[in-house]
Amino acid sequence: MVNLQKAVEAENYALEAELRDEINKLEAESLAASSNALVYENIQYAFRLGQKGRHKVFVYSGVICGMDPVCCISSSLRESACIDKLTRGSNQPFYQVYHILMHSLRQDEGHG
Repeated sequence: MVNLQKAVEAENYALEAELRDEINKLEAESLAASSNALVYENIQYAFRLGQKGRHKVFVYSGVICGMDPVCCISSSLRESACIDKLTRGSNQPFYQVYHILMHSLRQDEGHG
């Protein structure tokens, strides 16, 4: 704001307009971020941190160690994982899962 005031006092109207445009852009970005935050605040997660579960499609066991309100991976990874072909696409919660490798006791008994 100090720079804007200096531009006005110096009657540098081109700089003043440029600074006002930048301020308007920042205000719009801030409003959009606030709006997104309100949407994400109401996201209903099916799982909780630390919860154990089994993947419906890929049938592995794991523990939820993180979650995002929407898909946050790059567009190239999103494309290779066919995220957009999911029923709700990328606009749904996504979970980071620590995979648990299951070994039977009988396999491990002889290796000790």
